[in-house]
Amino acid sequence: MHEGPDPPERDLTGPTKRISFGLEGVGDWELLVPQTVYPPREDTLLLAQALSTIQRESGLALEIGCGSGAISIVLASLGWNVEACDVNPIAVAAARGNAHTTGLSDMISISEGGVGEPGWNLPEGTDLVVWNLPYLDPEEDGRRLEPIEDASMLDILGGWSDILLKKILDSKISEDCLVVMLQRTDPPSQSNSESWLKAGWACRTLGSLRMGDERLEAVCYWKPVNGNGPLILDECESTMDEAKKLDTLVWGRVLSLSQATGRGRGGSRWRTTPGSLACTWVIPISDSELLNPGTIQTSIGSVLSSALGCQCKWPNDLIDESGVKLGGILVESSTSESAVRVGVGINRDSTIVDGASVSGWKEVTGKISLMEVFALLDSALASLFERPPGVPRISTEELVEISWRGLANSLSRGVLIDVENGNTRVVGLDSGGRLEIENSGVERITDEVGRLDWIILSD
Repeated sequence: MHEGPDPPERDLTGPTKRISFGLEGVGDWELLVPQTVYPPREDTLLLAQALSTIQRESGLALEIGCGSGAISIVLASLGWNVEACDVNPIAVAAARGNAHTTGLSDMISISEGGVGEPGWNLPEGTDLVVWNLPYLDPEEDGRRLEPIEDASMLDILGGWSDILLKKILDSKISEDCLVVMLQRTDPPSQSNSESWLKAGWACRTLGSLRMGDERLEAVCYWKPVNGNGPLILDECESTMDEAKKLDTLVWGRVLSLSQATGRGRGGSRWRTTPGSLACTWVIPISDSELLNPGTIQTSIGSVLSSALGCQCKWPNDLIDESGVKLGGILVESSTSESAVRVGVGINRDSTIVDGASVSGWKEVTGKISLMEVFALLDSALASLFERPPGVPRISTEELVEISWRGLANSLSRGVLIDVENGNTRVVGLDSGGRLEIENSGVERITDEVGRLDWIILSD
């Protein structure tokens, strides 16, 4: 799979190890693991625990790089029919033997091959794809591990996850297929979420683990609304008003190519310039979720600014690095509705509107199209709030953490908050998304958006 000098010969006849592996509430197993086959470790358990949180009807699961078969055994024990593969023939033999020993061989089929191998494809109708991704950085000096270790441990330039994404786009998997991958997120590996988000996939972290200097995360990906696009209008008065006509029990989006009377926070008018984005999302919220409106706003500002590569001015204005506004976010709901409407307006170009300078997404993202911007924002919002069948929803604590990351990103680039008394610094966010600020040693909480000046420090 990788070009390079031939590795030195190595004795592959070392002893087979017997390893205990178990998942609470699912099962305990004794696995035989030959030398050169990746054994169950902490990352294997993290992935298994993440998979156990997916509560949906059983279907066809594909495990890539099955190693000793531990994850395939977990999947089968959870009710999935499993097709597994590995490029290491010794791993294939070991996984088959372990599946037989555990009495699950009738639910697990294992073959030799994998992503990047000639003729390899995803099985038609796959409902779940699982991969403990190789995350060691590719060697730049030409050195290599043993070939079978190379395949299970080393990532490639550009990332194995991107190769899988291309394969998926050409396959006939189920419309609501989930992809769960174990990735190294700190330090970032070649395989990351960026390409998936750009391709319109949402993602949510199901579990994480810090191992020394590395952070591993089990991340679940899916296509928002099973890949169905937004309702696109040539023109309308307001996408927010049009969204009120949609079913509040279903995730929906209204995108208009021309909007006449968009509105912003506090009843202000949002002028949509030609070529800009005007879109409203309808996000179903059940009574049991009890999400705080303030936290909804701040988390949305955080993820959308991250998706675009700009900054977020608390609570949810989108600004460029100079502090010039390029987009706004309006969140509306009422006690009689079971949904939240999120209106987003983003300028395409820098221009003058009502005598004031505004920025555009071209200043921060380059020349990408309107629909590419929509895909980025749609993925980001779905990652927060969509509830595909079986995927755990995000918690209020996670929303606060996400909100703070977005705010901290702006603060770290030289942003100060100025209020009436001056000399104010931001020290945190409370559970309602309100700012925790400190002035002359006195801390207080504020949600007075209009009385705060956002000061961008010049270099």
